[in-house]
Amino acid sequence: MKLVELDFSEFEKFARTSNQFSFHQTKEWADLKQCNHWDSLYLGLKEGEKIVAGCLILKKTIFLHQSLFYSPRGFLIDYQNLELLSTFTKEIRTYCKKNGAIFVKIDPYVIYQERDKFGNIIEGGINHADFVANLKSLGYRHYGFSISTEKELQPRWIYVLPLKGKTKEEVFQEFSSDTKRYIHRAEKSGLMTEEIALSRLEEFQKVMEHTSKRRGFIDRPLSYYEEMMKCLKEHIKIITCSMDTVSCLKNLETEEESLKKEILAIDEKLSVSPDSKKSKVAKKTLNTRLDELTSRKKAIRALQESYGDKILMASSMFIIYPNEVIYLYSGSFDEFMKYNPQYLIQAHMIDYAISHNISRYNFYGIDGNFDKEKNPMYGIYEFKRGFGGNVEELIGEFDLVIRPVLYYSYKLSFALYKGLKKLRLKRKVG
Repeated sequence: MKLVELDFSEFEKFARTSNQFSFHQTKEWADLKQCNHWDSLYLGLKEGEKIVAGCLILKKTIFLHQSLFYSPRGFLIDYQNLELLSTFTKEIRTYCKKNGAIFVKIDPYVIYQERDKFGNIIEGGINHADFVANLKSLGYRHYGFSISTEKELQPRWIYVLPLKGKTKEEVFQEFSSDTKRYIHRAEKSGLMTEEIALSRLEEFQKVMEHTSKRRGFIDRPLSYYEEMMKCLKEHIKIITCSMDTVSCLKNLETEEESLKKEILAIDEKLSVSPDSKKSKVAKKTLNTRLDELTSRKKAIRALQESYGDKILMASSMFIIYPNEVIYLYSGSFDEFMKYNPQYLIQAHMIDYAISHNISRYNFYGIDGNFDKEKNPMYGIYEFKRGFGGNVEELIGEFDLVIRPVLYYSYKLSFALYKGLKKLRLKRKVG
């Protein structure tokens, strides 16, 4: 077997056959990373003319002609086959050493332990502890089983909704009662979803900038999102959710007229049977609903006066590939979260995935701590869990060290950089 450089078409043909394939291994993703000074190349281990393992390598030179090598979401290989993994590792090590690599980082798109939607390990389910053991036996340095989203380059814990073979009705039936209610409430409130083009990207940026301040993270610049849209092209969607206050008020007025007619009908019954307890209770219930409706109309009119006929409330970015939809970035304005715009965005995109025969909806990163009292990020997981699906725990991040002295020097420098970045974030948020 021999390791060779591949052209993209040859690599893609092989990659599409792997159940580990993700958008991180596409040419579009490599093109995007090139904007951030990462060169890319495709490698394949061939047995005769057949590719038996392969990877995308991103390469960035940092000093003295020495480089970081990163294979996003890992090698496309059977990690259980120790002989194959050993041969591939030997070839990769030799190739990377010749080409000035300090180390090779991988974070395979491979499940470690199968879990349910509550994060509990499924007895008798998938367990790939042997994959981890195989990598470690070949000299890969494992970063461990972190539960924090801040510890990994890519999320180790994700939340997914399987869609294969399911109808829209079957998928939506699995939503929690709260999630169904929030979606219905958003629809009744006149909220609407819309896909925006590059020319309106500032709307998304505006939402993300607000959310970064609220949640305490450093947002990407507008130029980064522009490059994403240009490089990923048809594989990226940005969905906004806005309130049409005119439509909302019309719906409320229609509902108000209907309630008033019901109350008049009960009044007629009471004129005939003034002591009817059933009619009195029904009238009281309808009057309560009418009062609530009046309050809602007042609130919407106030919003209309302050923000206009169309109010941007939330926005999300999605990556679209034949095998999955990935919910990548999102944000909401604080004052509009009670209208549940993010629920309507998710419902819209899940419907899109089903109608386009996409088998997997990936809500992406969550924290691996499922203790509600001890996890400040629990609400994000709880929101995603409301749509059904399950937790996926991946095997984690590994480094194949090529030059130990330079590797540990880099690690020390990177730790210092991250510390300064956190300090800058605290000052910015504060």
